[in-house]
Amino acid sequence: MGPLDLLRPDPPPRFGGAPDRNAYVELHNLIAAAERAREFGPSDRVRISRQHGVDLARAFLAERVALYQTILDDRLAGGDLDADDRGVLEHLAATLALRPVDLRAVHERAFGAAVSEAVADDYLSVSERLLIYKLQHVLGLDPRVADGAYGVIARDRLLRTVAQALSDGELGPDEEAQIALAESALSVELPPDVEAMLSQARSRWRARRGAMPTAKVDIRLDGKEIGRYQTAAQWSFVDVPRLETRFGASVLHSGRTSGLAMPGHVLSGRTRTGTAALTSQRLILEPDSGLPDEYRLGSVVQTLRFRNGVVVRTRNGRRIYVDPGRDLDAFYAVLYRAVEAGRAASPD
Repeated sequence: MGPLDLLRPDPPPRFGGAPDRNAYVELHNLIAAAERAREFGPSDRVRISRQHGVDLARAFLAERVALYQTILDDRLAGGDLDADDRGVLEHLAATLALRPVDLRAVHERAFGAAVSEAVADDYLSVSERLLIYKLQHVLGLDPRVADGAYGVIARDRLLRTVAQALSDGELGPDEEAQIALAESALSVELPPDVEAMLSQARSRWRARRGAMPTAKVDIRLDGKEIGRYQTAAQWSFVDVPRLETRFGASVLHSGRTSGLAMPGHVLSGRTRTGTAALTSQRLILEPDSGLPDEYRLGSVVQTLRFRNGVVVRTRNGRRIYVDPGRDLDAFYAVLYRAVEAGRAASPD
């Protein structure tokens, strides 16, 4: 029956009777060789138990459960459990003296496998949804357990879709639509922390690839100047010799600094705290008290992104370190694009 292979009985010992395992082997082989369920039954288990002096209603529970699971998986491979399948499984469970408690883990595993297959394409059709409800009923699962299992599996599948979309750290419109479709089709919601990750990735995509953002900035704009970004930040000047000693001039020249952290000992002067504003023409660092620092984007010759901030190098050799905190990714993306656009528009 099904994909079962015949088992080889253990050889009898030199002294004493046949090994107890051979009782299970005989029952297993009877079931494996049968073409139809009616060719075996509980009476065969009783007969074999008496012949071998082994109670097959108690002994070899793991083996009996494994046999049932093999037949269950084979019947589920067709995508459904029809009346014939259910009749075979019920007859098999009775023959193997398996109680509902013995089969609970097997049925929950089978239900989980069916759910995983159904949600593998990030979509749950009406027929697939009906099959899941049917399996929940046929396998005798507690509705709360089944609902919980479905929620875990579907949410895991949705999170895999999210992880794939965020592999580059950005969330474009097409990827966002795919996630929304999967969330709706699977009837699950993303946890708040994942929603926050998506929001950040969406901002990064817009800053790097979307239309240049516009933002209200708390400074007076000149003529056709456009506000691009504003965030809380702290900044200070950089001691250039210390910076080059720490990282090497070649690394700084190449711009390969995104994996590096800016150490405090290369900063000079006092650290100022306030607001960093970006426009289409300027970077303005407005402290909480005192006069602002202003840098024309056309005078910026390099921007370096570090793990904990940004270094802006101007044409006169000055380097300013700006730490926008959690806004680092978006701030740097807008800064880089604004500098490139400002440099292109500069008469120099």
